[in-house]
Amino acid sequence: MDKSITSQVERVLNLYHILPREPQKAYSIEELKQKIGHFYNNEIDEKSLKKNIFRDLKTIELILVSGDLIEIKASGRRASSFYLSPNAYVQQFSSELALVLIMAKEYLSHNLPNDIYGKVKGFFEAAEQQLEKDTQIGAWHSKMRFVPEGYGKINRDEQYMLVMQKIYAALLDDHFWLDVLYRKEGSHVQTKYILKPQGIIQHGQQPYLIASKIVGSKSELRTFNLLRFDEVDVIEEKAHVDINHYDIDVLVDEREFENAYFDRAEQEIFFVFHEELLEDLELKSISTDQDIQRIQDHEYYELRATSCVTTSLMNWLVEKAHLIQIIAPQKLREEIVYRATVALERNDHGDSIMALGSLIND
Repeated sequence: MDKSITSQVERVLNLYHILPREPQKAYSIEELKQKIGHFYNNEIDEKSLKKNIFRDLKTIELILVSGDLIEIKASGRRASSFYLSPNAYVQQFSSELALVLIMAKEYLSHNLPNDIYGKVKGFFEAAEQQLEKDTQIGAWHSKMRFVPEGYGKINRDEQYMLVMQKIYAALLDDHFWLDVLYRKEGSHVQTKYILKPQGIIQHGQQPYLIASKIVGSKSELRTFNLLRFDEVDVIEEKAHVDINHYDIDVLVDEREFENAYFDRAEQEIFFVFHEELLEDLELKSISTDQDIQRIQDHEYYELRATSCVTTSLMNWLVEKAHLIQIIAPQKLREEIVYRATVALERNDHGDSIMALGSLIND
């Protein structure tokens, strides 16, 4: 390629990348000259330099696939200034990529801190704009929804959003730690930790922070429920600490982010279940070694699996207890029976107000 053409392409792309995006403050030609002037011929005078920058701005306007270059016209002593709309991009997305980005927008808009999502939402809007142009089908954002799991949507209050913002800020800078007050699940006691953030696990609606808990000159890898941080401060890394290596896939497979019963020890689980649960258990197996056998000429099946009993597994077993008979381990069967017995005692009564009051007082 001709050297002059290469130089022009480089200038235009650098100008494109340096331009602010709405709602950031627009740049005047003078400000752009200070930021990008070194990409132009050093021998040209200032008037010619400004003229070339203006010409390259017009080139950007022509090559944008989506969005706009916005000019705020000169007024009085204020010079014209320029910025890009949030959805202004020169990249051409394939229809498949654009569709994936629209789906990602629907999911991430509910799970990222507002300040981070706000800086990238124009990227998703550009994808939708391009997909509408390619397919001649409008309103793609109304065709995708990720519905929260569970009985209701998590209430993400202002404190939660502030915590999220600080945690993501620390994730984006390897020299930052977190000084936190945290309440373990099921407890109101606040514990102070110094954490080195490592990553995020999103389990349904529930986000968990993967972090190394700093203990002296060593670290212990843990996961923390983001909804249970009462205070979070971003601090500078204080000393060199050996950070444990981790495999996020192992953490997910072992459900390390969830509370678990029986000291997280793996259990040899054996139960009989009604055929109504067969499809569910085949789609979402309890463990990799899960084995299901039909009881001959019967509507019941046997299931054997090796797994720790996490909160979600226990909740599922209790929910489906009317279709399941736990055979082993005994302590799991006893826990299911206990929960079912308490539920029956609290709900199987005649005078609901008086009986329930009696149960509570007891």
